[in-house]
Amino acid sequence: MSSSVWAQDKPFAGVELKMLGIGDTSVTRVAPLVGEFEALTGIKVQIDQLPYPGLIDKIIVESSSDSPTYQLLWIDSPWVGLLGEAGALEDLTSRAKRDAAEIGLDDIVPIQLQENTWQGKLLAFPASGMTWLQQYRADLLENPDEQANFKKKYGYDLAPAKTWIQYRDIAEFFTRKKGDLAGGKPLENDLYGVSQSYSRVQGAITHDYFPFMRSFGGDYWDPKTGLCAMTGEPHIKAAEYMQSLIPFNPPDYLGLMWDIQSGFMERGEAAEAAYWSVRSVRLTNPEEAVLAKIGKAGFAANPESDAGPQPTYTGTLGFAVNAKSQDKEKDAAWEFIKWATSEKLMRRFADEGKGVSQFRKSILGDAKLQEKYPYYKVLLDSQVNARRRIFHPFYQAVEENFGVELSKYMAGETATAKEALTTACNAVNTQLQMFSVEQRLRWINDAPAEVLKK
Repeated sequence: MSSSVWAQDKPFAGVELKMLGIGDTSVTRVAPLVGEFEALTGIKVQIDQLPYPGLIDKIIVESSSDSPTYQLLWIDSPWVGLLGEAGALEDLTSRAKRDAAEIGLDDIVPIQLQENTWQGKLLAFPASGMTWLQQYRADLLENPDEQANFKKKYGYDLAPAKTWIQYRDIAEFFTRKKGDLAGGKPLENDLYGVSQSYSRVQGAITHDYFPFMRSFGGDYWDPKTGLCAMTGEPHIKAAEYMQSLIPFNPPDYLGLMWDIQSGFMERGEAAEAAYWSVRSVRLTNPEEAVLAKIGKAGFAANPESDAGPQPTYTGTLGFAVNAKSQDKEKDAAWEFIKWATSEKLMRRFADEGKGVSQFRKSILGDAKLQEKYPYYKVLLDSQVNARRRIFHPFYQAVEENFGVELSKYMAGETATAKEALTTACNAVNTQLQMFSVEQRLRWINDAPAEVLKK
């Protein structure tokens, strides 16, 4: 449906929608503009922004109601298995195929569509496409004095890390106290070498551990049984590596999660972080990050372990339609999703300096925008070989158990990584073993997105 048809006919005029959202850039960029959408279509949209912890529980309650309050739902891609298996989300496949030209379906990075599928069905539409990437203070890594001192100490050139060993060296090198010099200037606050997530709240530590685990060559499930298999050598190495970074993290590392963790980079108080690109958009914006005023952020694909190159670890934040909504509400909700994720609006955000972590190839590949947002090229190039994050119906159990046990290991409450991982895996498998092998294997099978089939 074109904008002119919207303006002339307004077939959904008077429809009122509510979105259950979050204070993430995928929502905060759109929320102030819903009045423009109402003027265009006659559809009134109210967006409520809740904290991330507990949001999935609220969505489960909403999707269980025969008279839901919210017709639009903000979805983190690991939730699609749980919600998809329950039939909680409307299948958007036919709508996306029908409107392929209008929504620029071929313009979307394929893995970002795959991230939003369950058993091949498109259950949410990308609103922010993420990769787990390397963020660093380019002003420090490019400083000649810092480069000379680093090479003298470590024997190789200071540059964005290519290996996790180098990443740890950089973290160690830049861990400094208030008053010390960094980049030739006295520090007004302590500088931490690195900032990673270690909190057990809502399994926040798993949002860093799972990408590390994949980078070390590990995986979630046994492909023969469908049971948790995160107790092997790659899994142990990943946990031990995270523990080895603790001395270079802020002292309250067990409280680091999401915006708290990324806040150290935004304030220029950490030298590097391996983190989701959803926060990269803030690092280049002086209205949102002190670093953009006092220094410069740099971005690179994540380092490698001794397991060699691994597919990029991706994620997506998307907009979905509550399957319990009325038919006209579903259609109106789809009109909102098309507008809110359109190339026109995404480019507008980018031009205004308030972009989201992009999922459109035309924007990521724009040379002028790559100069403005250096992470765009990293996002585009790194997703050529990419693999989605966990999407299992029992994701909540995985996140909770591994969040608790890994955090206990990082705190020194559990003696070994092996013990922590085994305890968590056993807890998950206790629940999974009541289901047949056939069922478990179906749950770990990432069926190709039907919307991508030609």
